[in-house]
Amino acid sequence: MQVLPFSEARAQLAQALRRVEAGDQPFSISRRGQVAGVLMSFEQYQRLSGKPTGFAEKLQAWRTHNLTPDQAGLVEDPFAGVRQLDAAREFSW
Repeated sequence: MQVLPFSEARAQLAQALRRVEAGDQPFSISRRGQVAGVLMSFEQYQRLSGKPTGFAEKLQAWRTHNLTPDQAGLVEDPFAGVRQLDAAREFSW
């Protein structure tokens, strides 16, 4: 993680923010030689803070973590084993 002195961070904030938004590593900001804060992208912050994400993001994360790449690419009907196959009930709006 790159360390920026506070004076440089203040002078180069726009450039540093563009770098973290582009996916670069977070920056430590130091004051008087001690790390005082961190500048990171909002996405990184959400991952670290455990803030909830949408269902689609959670499902994709689960698939990535729990399935092999060849399994993740399969498009199967998850309800195939429980779906009733006989004639459906009559329905109208």
